[in-house]
Amino acid sequence: MTIHDVARRAGVSPATVSRVLNNSGHPVSPRARARVERTARTLGYVPNRLARSLLTRETAAIGLLVPDVSNPYYAVVLRGIEDAASQAGRAVILCNTDRRQDKQQVYLRTLLERRVDGLIVAGGTVTAADLRLVRGLVPMVAIGRHQVPLPTVRVDNVAAGETAARHLLALGHRRIACLAGPAASRTVRDRTTGVARALRAAGVALADQDVVATDFTGPGGYAAARRLLQRASPPSALIAFSDQVAIGALRALHDLGVAVPARVSVVAFDDTPLAAFVIPSLTAISVPMYDLGRRAAALLLALLAGQPAASVVLPTQLHVRESTGPAPGHRE
Repeated sequence: MTIHDVARRAGVSPATVSRVLNNSGHPVSPRARARVERTARTLGYVPNRLARSLLTRETAAIGLLVPDVSNPYYAVVLRGIEDAASQAGRAVILCNTDRRQDKQQVYLRTLLERRVDGLIVAGGTVTAADLRLVRGLVPMVAIGRHQVPLPTVRVDNVAAGETAARHLLALGHRRIACLAGPAASRTVRDRTTGVARALRAAGVALADQDVVATDFTGPGGYAAARRLLQRASPPSALIAFSDQVAIGALRALHDLGVAVPARVSVVAFDDTPLAAFVIPSLTAISVPMYDLGRRAAALLLALLAGQPAASVVLPTQLHVRESTGPAPGHRE
């Protein structure tokens, strides 16, 4: 089935069929347009996007790289990207990097070979080697803070870390520890910087041993929390750098018979949909995940249209729920 078959059955030229099915903007009479659309439906004709891309040098597809597709955070970010891309008539090709630079390089190469129109890297780390590989062949946008010159959409993780720590300090907590993520993550470093800054302003030190690296998973949070809580002088509050880590920590606290928040308070980051439904519900720094994705897609679409695209910083918000309370012995 070709465009010529549709043209013959509809009684119009192949050029008219092409204009209608590709929404070219070229004037076509309403009567002819309706006839072409009806005929295409009747014949079950599907346009050959590959052939069209060879002519237009566009595939109507964008590549998206995420570090961990199983993380609910990225599911919400992806939804924001996909909604914006779909509204613009573009498909999204999703690649999961597992936070591995070698895998990220392989996927970047693959997406370029498939001639995607643009790239979004959501989280993880964008390196100078990644930029050398892309070489300006297609526009590229990142979500998060990176040390490379790219348009980005991000939140201020330093300020968010300060907010989390100040909330606990106001509740009288002084023994505060962080269940962080991978040490190489800029997000982790920024959040740790914010926590340390707020504690320092209150005359409290954040020791190196009070920042425990995890892999941003529930099992990682479980293991890290158990290590911290089995110390001779355990913390009275934990700041988990993702909801998944926090949920793992809640399970560790439960298994150790530690009441939350009576003995230990927990603050999470991200505020994914599950945060409000676990028991106890999580006090969390709410990251605008959907908007991060939507705005990143908007930046990329602007670049594809030849328009300027300035980086964006979105606000975070503290949602106080059941997992935080006054430090043991603290009187408000």
